[in-house]
Amino acid sequence: MKYNVQIYEDNQGMLMVNVPDEIFLVIDLLLSDVQEDGSKLWLDLIDKVLSKQSSYEELTGNACTIEIKYDVTKIVNEYAEEDQKAYCLIETAELKQILLMWDNAVRNKYAE
Repeated sequence: MKYNVQIYEDNQGMLMVNVPDEIFLVIDLLLSDVQEDGSKLWLDLIDKVLSKQSSYEELTGNACTIEIKYDVTKIVNEYAEEDQKAYCLIETAELKQILLMWDNAVRNKYAE
């Protein structure tokens, strides 16, 4: 995997994630949109594009919209302040790996 991504539980037992600054909106996507419900809906659309069944998919959650293309996905924060960067780009295959890591962390948390 290209990015150093760390998923952990904070002292209140909530899943948290650290990612490099260049893909900072992955945090909002995971914590606000995917949450602990799992990322099946997001992964299904990514797989549809990666398998070339579709050339483009878009999904809006609570805070973010993802615009999925084969090579790159744009994550847009719908509530970014004027002085904040409103989007970041991440390779679609890398986003898929992060979503799978997140789902695995959720499964492990509740398997105890």
